[in-house]
Amino acid sequence: MNLGTKLRTILIIATCLNTALMATDVTGFHNAVLDTIYTWASIILNFIIVALATYFNNDYTQIASEHTGRMRLEKEQNAGIIHGEDFTDEPEEDEEEDGDGLDPDEADADDIDDGPNDADPDGEVL
Repeated sequence: MNLGTKLRTILIIATCLNTALMATDVTGFHNAVLDTIYTWASIILNFIIVALATYFNNDYTQIASEHTGRMRLEKEQNAGIIHGEDFTDEPEEDEEEDGDGLDPDEADADDIDDGPNDADPDGEVL
């Protein structure tokens, strides 16, 4: 756990405790103005802390989602849950073959099909 996660966890626990104390009226100041200010400040801070913790602890971007997937895969492989290849990556592109077994880069002029009007070297139409 990194420092940011620890800090967010502590803030969420403190916010939950503050909400519980506020709901049971343990933190009352016995002054209506101070109680109102404390209540509103607690509500605003509660929303801010929950929103920030939710944003930073979840995958809202494509990059964050990819990194989370890689991290989970690595943890599963280290734990021995997954054996073998990683099937989450993009598949490798296979070269398409035209069926004649020739490499398209090595084709010579005689192997190229010019269409139905092919002529042999003597000038006759095939």
